[in-house]
Amino acid sequence: MIRKNVSLDEVHLQKLQPLLDKNGGNLSAAVREVIDLIIPDPESHGTFEELTGKKKYSEVREQLIQSGECVMMNQRAMKWLVKSSAGKLMDEDVVLELLNPYLLTTVSELKEFLNTSSKSMGWKIEVSCSFKEEVEPESFTMDFVGGDRDFRDFVVEAVCIFLACGLNFDVEAVHRKSNSITIYLRSFFRHGMQDKAPGVRKYFGSKDVLYREIERKPAFWVTLADLYKKFDYQRVNLDKDFFEALVAGKLPDMTKYFEIKAGRSLHEIPLSELLPLFKYLVVASQLVSDVEIYAEKGKECIKIRHEYSDEGVVLKLIQMFSNLFEAGLHKFSVSSVSKLIIFDFSLPDTSIRDAVKVSPGLDF
Repeated sequence: MIRKNVSLDEVHLQKLQPLLDKNGGNLSAAVREVIDLIIPDPESHGTFEELTGKKKYSEVREQLIQSGECVMMNQRAMKWLVKSSAGKLMDEDVVLELLNPYLLTTVSELKEFLNTSSKSMGWKIEVSCSFKEEVEPESFTMDFVGGDRDFRDFVVEAVCIFLACGLNFDVEAVHRKSNSITIYLRSFFRHGMQDKAPGVRKYFGSKDVLYREIERKPAFWVTLADLYKKFDYQRVNLDKDFFEALVAGKLPDMTKYFEIKAGRSLHEIPLSELLPLFKYLVVASQLVSDVEIYAEKGKECIKIRHEYSDEGVVLKLIQMFSNLFEAGLHKFSVSSVSKLIIFDFSLPDTSIRDAVKVSPGLDF
């Protein structure tokens, strides 16, 4: 037992009076009880420094709420909002309000700010970086550990957009685990203010174009979705030029659609790239039901499944696809049975036109 002399004013004694009464006038017991109330057991409640730190961050949260800068929200509502907007990129001006590029000019400053914000706002996310000791690293990784999974994704997306538009880093890869996200970043050159970093769009903006177009023409997309739903998606999406050629009794030329998507002329697209592109475009337009690709080198083949029963329609479809592959200077044979069309590109060195005529019964 350590004995100390303690001087108290009358006002302090009055504040202690309830505890003095409780402890039979024993001042020492009253003071000990006050200490236990103010500073609980460190093992179960943390040290004094930790407690004061929590109080400080609690005060920061209260100030943010009082100022109107932040609001309190039910966690389930927050999760619904975050999940419902997944795939749409946050607007840069919103990101730059959260992460000030004038104050955060280095990766280290960004990491420090994120960890401080996490503590003050209760994110429970710990951020760390790994890079060589360079003033301007060419590449580095960031780890985000803990917190709610959906909110963690939201924070990571905001950070990646900030790094792209503020510090010129793009995302090379994203590795997700149950309780963490690791992002791999590399410096890149941004050609214009409107340019989106390709890695950011790839990993966080998979539905961004869709959301933007719906916002731009909501009535059109709502009507279209309603029609597709009512007809159980048994509709074909055609370009106006394509439709005009069909109505005029001509065979539509599909070349331009592939060249626009690929960004180069058709004969510059190797077969290994053309076949996935073919599947992407014809299935998306619903000209056919599905396309199976067999991509083994030297044994390339595609199987096209459709729902057309009219033989004339099937023959036109075959001719249209054949013209496309001919324009790409690819040799092939084609056959058709029931609702299946097969293009086989594993042929000996023959002319393209001869290759097309290999299959009997298809009069082009």
